[in-house]
Amino acid sequence: MQVKRYEVSSISDALVKIKNDLGPDAIILSTKKLKGGKESVFEVMAAHDEKINLINNISGDVLPEISSRITQKPEDVITFLRGGINELKEIINSPQRDNSLHLELAEIKETMDNFFDLLGMRKGKASQDINKKIYFHLLSRGFSRSSACRIVESVNQELSSLTDLSEKNALRVVEDYIIKSMPMARGGHDRKKIKVFIGPTGVGKTTTLAKMAARYSITKKMKVGLVTTDTFRIAATEQLGTYAKIMGLNMEVASTKESFQRAIRLFSDRDVILVDTPGRGRIDDGYMNILENCTPHDNTETNLLVNATASEDNFQDVLSKYATINFDNLIVTKIDESRRFGILYDVINKVKKPVTYLTCGQNVPQDIEEVTPSRMAHLIMSNVVN
Repeated sequence: MQVKRYEVSSISDALVKIKNDLGPDAIILSTKKLKGGKESVFEVMAAHDEKINLINNISGDVLPEISSRITQKPEDVITFLRGGINELKEIINSPQRDNSLHLELAEIKETMDNFFDLLGMRKGKASQDINKKIYFHLLSRGFSRSSACRIVESVNQELSSLTDLSEKNALRVVEDYIIKSMPMARGGHDRKKIKVFIGPTGVGKTTTLAKMAARYSITKKMKVGLVTTDTFRIAATEQLGTYAKIMGLNMEVASTKESFQRAIRLFSDRDVILVDTPGRGRIDDGYMNILENCTPHDNTETNLLVNATASEDNFQDVLSKYATINFDNLIVTKIDESRRFGILYDVINKVKKPVTYLTCGQNVPQDIEEVTPSRMAHLIMSNVVN
């Protein structure tokens, strides 16, 4: 085995030199940042062995660069990945936070993405071919690379025990795994008397509340009271008021903590009280006070509404904004406007809260559906709304 040591300014420089010196069969043994000096310098140890077999069953158009750099040995993958992570930490902690930082971060991100692809196809004991099919099926459904990798790894043992390892059977195993990993709604959640609906502007809170009001009053024959704290938009109050008149329900407008408490007392004889809240693009103390005024009771159920069409960044933004509110459930709206729901798996697993309802249109009361983990898993895996 031929071993060489390199001092380089970045991992990409090292890869070029290693390929030129040792050939495409070379492997990286270790990477570390050298101390001292104004500019970042990294030590990279690489080796070449004629006996090492390269990954040859991954199509070159999927991983054109990675497939020529990494051997089939898992320890090689882990070693190089750990080196990239350590490099990332060093860069972030370095006082030289200039344009080179962004370049290095972009480079490492691309490398990490490629590694996720590689690990997603290779991890575990089941057939590489079936692992690859599952992995790319999950990506096509909107799952993140990291989630797809974790799922492939988690189901590998069960897959390896199947006598008929067809893609259909493998995906059924994956769907069963997702069902089991979904949080379950707490027992008796539907018995909470006060139900508050929170979420960003345009997510569909008022329309969803109207659908729930019809569900309780018409279908379940329950006495319902409506409260709106959304006094920022006149149209919102008028919209809910129109729904209330059509269904023959009473509605109260509450702009302060005192008026909200008065509305709750006024509806003390109701079976359920539905509370609409304002949506805000920007969260401030005043807005948080409004939400906190609506959720002081032990008998309160708080539902965070999220839009199925949102991007990963949008979801992260919403979850960050409402992180201080201890909400109980998620309600996913506008599923009729989306065709990829894998991202919901990441959202659900991050907040560890169940999805209790899906909405799929503007029709009241038809376009709402109570869901179970089984229904959510099927939606996420198949991308079929109905």
